[in-house]
Amino acid sequence: MHRTAPTLVLASLLALGGVASCAAPDPAPEATVTAEASASASAVTSFTAEQMDQLAPADARAITNPDNPQATLVLFTDYQCPYCAKMDTLIQQAQDDYGDSVRILVRNYPLPKHLNAEPAARAVEAAAEQGALEEMASSVFEHQQDWKTASDVDSIFASYAEDLNLDMDKFRADYASEAIKERVARDLQDAQELQLKGTPTLILNDQELQLQSGAYSEIQKPLDEALANN
Repeated sequence: MHRTAPTLVLASLLALGGVASCAAPDPAPEATVTAEASASASAVTSFTAEQMDQLAPADARAITNPDNPQATLVLFTDYQCPYCAKMDTLIQQAQDDYGDSVRILVRNYPLPKHLNAEPAARAVEAAAEQGALEEMASSVFEHQQDWKTASDVDSIFASYAEDLNLDMDKFRADYASEAIKERVARDLQDAQELQLKGTPTLILNDQELQLQSGAYSEIQKPLDEALANN
């Protein structure tokens, strides 16, 4: 991943609280809303053990995966969301600071309103099949303005893969494969069923983090507390 200042402050805040983010569509009227999620826009959302299996499945992509993790941090991201590009900086710092003790997972939440978020997620997933998830994510985020409304995204993402010296036959096959499409679709379905409010969303163990300023300290403090209580 690209390296920039770890204390980057995100630009603005959603009216419903939390770090500036790309909002998800309103849930369907028949959807079941948890008491924690519906009580208050700024309330801490907790997840049940069953929901944790959905949040952090065994095959989720891990950017840190210590042998004996003392905590799990799950990021739901949309590669077309500008706030996710900024959040990437904070995750990089957490990776550097806590990678020996915290498992950090990355899930896809390509919001339907973002034209090219789904193919961007497939590009990162295809690169991940060759061990280059972070490198492709970095390229995709860095050049977000170049592809977000482009009609030729397949060739654009292939050019990033070439720059990373990936096996291009494998990349193209994985990018177009049903397995990768289904992985991205499953992540999206999980995010929607869990009624995550937008991207980026961070869950530490069974608690959704409510970031107010976007400063790194707002991730660092709960991580420190989680490790101290382990």
